[in-house]
Amino acid sequence: MLKVVCLNWNDYLGRGEEYVSKLRSMVWRHLKIPHEFVVVTDTNDDRVGWFKKLTLLEMFDGEVMFFDLDVIISANIDHLVELARTDQSRLWARDDFSYSRVNPRKDVDDAFRVTLGGPGTINSSVMYWNGRRHIEPLAGAHGDQNAITAALWPDQIGLFPNDSIKSWKYHVQRGEGHGDICVFHGEPKPHQVARDGWVDANWR
Repeated sequence: MLKVVCLNWNDYLGRGEEYVSKLRSMVWRHLKIPHEFVVVTDTNDDRVGWFKKLTLLEMFDGEVMFFDLDVIISANIDHLVELARTDQSRLWARDDFSYSRVNPRKDVDDAFRVTLGGPGTINSSVMYWNGRRHIEPLAGAHGDQNAITAALWPDQIGLFPNDSIKSWKYHVQRGEGHGDICVFHGEPKPHQVARDGWVDANWR
């Protein structure tokens, strides 16, 4: 059975249980494919921060759909799983919002390319994979998504449609819609942007 996995390491933002509860509710409403919801709180290794995601890649047999805790799911996402199932040899993710791998920015200098692990990267807020994968952190690189891209691009990465997964900063705030999934990378976070204390999952 498909596992839907999230990581609540070190009590995310001091409100990890709240974020997990919100995500579980959104997944229940918007993913009709049979699944098991799994919360990981400790990976029993010395990786920290974003690099914990690399350990998640090693933890599960079978299908995994991963979500960062700070995403908002507001429409059915069965189509993302169905797309990923067309080629389960690949890890599926979205092209990055800030530093696209498909259309690399021309203003990235050589020093920052080292930080990125290349000319651009995927975004790891929403990922699908099937079977355990071992990826080491990339020397000098910024985070997990840079290591994943450097290790797997292009033949072992599939890309989710850009219109399905959008950014609060780059799309919603510019009036370009929120997609089926909206990613709150950086600041602000979902509990900080709504009058009632949260961005509602139905996007009211």
